[in-house]
This record gives sequence, structure tokens and C-alpha cells, in this order.
Amino acid sequence: MRSLTDAVCQTRAQLEAGADWDIIVIGAGITGAGIARVAAQRGYRTLLLDRGDLAGGTSNFSSKMVHGGLRYLGQGHFRLTRQAARARERLRQRWPDIITPLPYYLMHHRGRGPGPLAMRLVLWIYYRISGAKPFHRPRWLTPEQLAARLPGLNLADNLGANHYFDAVCDDSHLVLRTLEEAVAQGADLSHYTEVTALRRNEQGQINGVDIACGERRCQLTAPMVINATGVWADGLTPLPEGLMMRPLRGSHLVFDQRDLPLTASLTLFHPRDKRVVFCYPWAGTSVLGTTDLDHLADKNAPARCSAEEREYLLELLPLLGLNHTPPILSSWSGLRPIVTPQPKAGEKQAPSDASREHLIWDEPGLVNVTGGKLTTFVEMAEEVMASAESQGRLPEPQPQPDIILTQRPHLDGSAIGNSLTPRHELVHWARHGAIHQLSDLLLRRTRLGWVLGEGLRAYQDEIQQLCQPALPWDDSRWQQEWQHYWHHFQQYHQE
Repeated sequence: MRSLTDAVCQTRAQLEAGADWDIIVIGAGITGAGIARVAAQRGYRTLLLDRGDLAGGTSNFSSKMVHGGLRYLGQGHFRLTRQAARARERLRQRWPDIITPLPYYLMHHRGRGPGPLAMRLVLWIYYRISGAKPFHRPRWLTPEQLAARLPGLNLADNLGANHYFDAVCDDSHLVLRTLEEAVAQGADLSHYTEVTALRRNEQGQINGVDIACGERRCQLTAPMVINATGVWADGLTPLPEGLMMRPLRGSHLVFDQRDLPLTASLTLFHPRDKRVVFCYPWAGTSVLGTTDLDHLADKNAPARCSAEEREYLLELLPLLGLNHTPPILSSWSGLRPIVTPQPKAGEKQAPSDASREHLIWDEPGLVNVTGGKLTTFVEMAEEVMASAESQGRLPEPQPQPDIILTQRPHLDGSAIGNSLTPRHELVHWARHGAIHQLSDLLLRRTRLGWVLGEGLRAYQDEIQQLCQPALPWDDSRWQQEWQHYWHHFQQYHQE
């Protein structure tokens, strides 16, 4: 089976040779990866392009949660809740090593948020329509029972908690696994390859793209182009009339699990605005998030957690029994691609009230998609492909058997520092993960950067020694990569 490294190398050679494809997908996040997998499985010659790294945008900066649509249920959208909940269960069955169930404790405090009885009813409906397993049935925990389940925290002055289940994942690894399956089905892949323009034929219809890959410039033709660039989708083609892209920023803080010991996700109502915020275990750390506010800065630059967002999140620590702020290992911020109607004069909508539904719009030779949720990316991909095939420009599909890649066999080996990343996994990604720069390896293929923070410096020499056979950079290049990595980390991920 081709690795991601092999796929990129072979695709670059095909670009040089002037190869052509049936479908060009732009955007290597979860939406684009899902579309490429479905397209390749149907037998189409498929090329996936991204101007940055694989999973380098929103799909790397989510809350890592595969929700079943509880938010939709609270707004009365039963159909959407059912769709999202069933999608969550299908993802868990397909990739059980990446998407795992996680207990959630929705804490109640007097005078803050919905009452316990109302939420018990909502959660029971949520459970019934999701098709979840019986042992995931919601239940009520008294304050004493809650304290017994989280002995490392001093959870005082609460009314108890509603206990339910959702799922958590490594979002970047979900993208990578989907890409590996797409490549196994025959898809081609080239990251750090920017689409600079859409090409049109004499009739004004889309028939390809112009690309820039390093110093190379190429013109590619294809009967179908799919724009799956998320929050940047309107940079390639305008949104339908009357609609606008509203990037919303969500930020998260990462703590050492020894300072904030968790075995489940705590669902909290923020004392300031009653928004739901989560504190949950992830990758051997504890994460606090998310915020939800309009991103007014340049969306083409990496987002970062603002001082105001950090203060907002830290206000929740007293609810966790902490009267001090533990050291923050790192932070991340992502942009949600929210499409909303153009507001009327004086009209304002709270960010958390904006719809997370996806939007698909097209023209001859082009299908665009943006918005949506991580949980429903497979359904979105199938809907996009149905739109592409309905144009009648593609050859007859030649479906292949579905390929589901399982977890790589576990090899004995100790983890690096306090992370959950074994040394052999680091070497695997260095060799097979299409690494272009060190940040790809430390922030996306593995999570060493976020999990260890500044503590990663103690392992620099070992990481270089382990990975140099797979990444044959000379000492000067390694020094440059480390300098670039630390500059990026300190600017965008250090608090």
C-alpha cells in the first residue's frame, strides 16, 4: 500500500508529466479528504490539493469531539439530531481506534443554566434517537457520586450532574486515516500546492485549475473541480447571493493532567454568559474550551487565543475546585466556517446561535461546499459527489470494494516524555507521513508540541536522532527547522 509520502512523491511526478484527472478536490481537511475517498472508491481519477499541510486548517483545531447533535436537540431540530447521532455511531464503528466513547458529566449549579430535570429529559431523548448502546444510557449523579468519580478535583457547591456519553477523537488523525484510505483507493495527493485560479473554457465553464508548487507553475484540466476549502471557500468563488462567510474562532487551553486530573468530560455552564464549555481529557492532557466569537483578524494568518479568551476560560477553574491557575502547556485556536445571511441594518446574532449546517452550491464544472460538522463529514462527501455526478460531466463510475484501514500493529516502545506518543510512532510518521516541515510532524502527525509544550526542548536531540534516517535533512536544515518550529509555537500556541 502506498504511504502518504509515496503518494505525494508520485503525484508530483505526475504533475510534471502533465497527467490529467476526472476530479480535482481543493482542500485537505476532513471535508476534502472525505470527498477524495468517496470519489476514488467510485473509480474516478482523483487529485487532492492543499496550499498548506494535510489537516492544516480547521480540521486540526476543533474541540476533538464527535458530537451526536445535542445542541440541535436543544433547539428543537429532531431530524438533524438523529442524523448527527447516527453518523457518530457509524464513525465509531468504522474507526474505533480513532473515535472512542467518552463519559460526559453535565454539572448543575443553582441559578445557572437549564435545570437538572429538564436536561435529564433532553438527554434521554438524545439517547433514544441516537441508537447508542444500552450501557451508554444517561443517568443522574448526586454530588457525592460525582466527587467519587473525579477524586482528583474538589467539586464543591454543585447540585450533581447528568451523566451521558458522546465521543472524542484525534481530528488530525481522522483526516490522515481518511486520506490513507483515499490513497489506497487510488487517489493522488499533493500538499503545499496552491490553487491560484480556477480555469474556464470558451463557454465560461470551469474546466481545471492553475497551481503553484514551490517554484513550479502548472495548468491542470479536469471535467469536475470541487472546492472544499472551508472558511476560505469564498476566496475561490463567491457565495450565493445574500449569504456571507462568518468565521468564528474557537480557542482551547491545554493543561498537564496531573494539574487537572480528569477521566471524563465536564460540561459546564459559564457563569458569565451561560454558554456550554467543556473540560476534558485528551491525548494525556486536560483541555478547557471552547470559546465562540467572531474572528475579525486576517483569516489567512494562523489564529491564536487572545488574552480575553484566555481570561474567559480561566474563569471556569473555580467550578473545578481550583483557586489557582496551573501552568498552561499550550493553546490552539481554529476558525469555524459559518455561512449566514447578510445581516440587516441593526441586526445581530450571537455567534453560538449561528447555524452549523453545511452549504453546497455549484455551477458547471464546479461544486463548492463549506460549513458542517466533523461528525457528518461522510454524509457531506456523499452529498457533494451526488451533486458532481448530476452534472453529467464525469465518466461512468467504476466502484471498487471499500477499503477500511485498521490501526497499525502496536510495537513495544516507550512514549516520549509525558505524551502518549511512542517513539516508533514518531519514526513511522517521519518516514510515511509526507513531512514537509518539522511542524507537520510535531503538531499534526503527532501531538508532541501541544502535549509537551516547552518541555519538548528536552527531547530535541533525541527526536532529531530518531527521525534523521527518515528525514535526511543535514544539521543545518535541522537547525533551521527547529528555529522555525519554536518561532511558530511561541507565536501561536504558547500562553
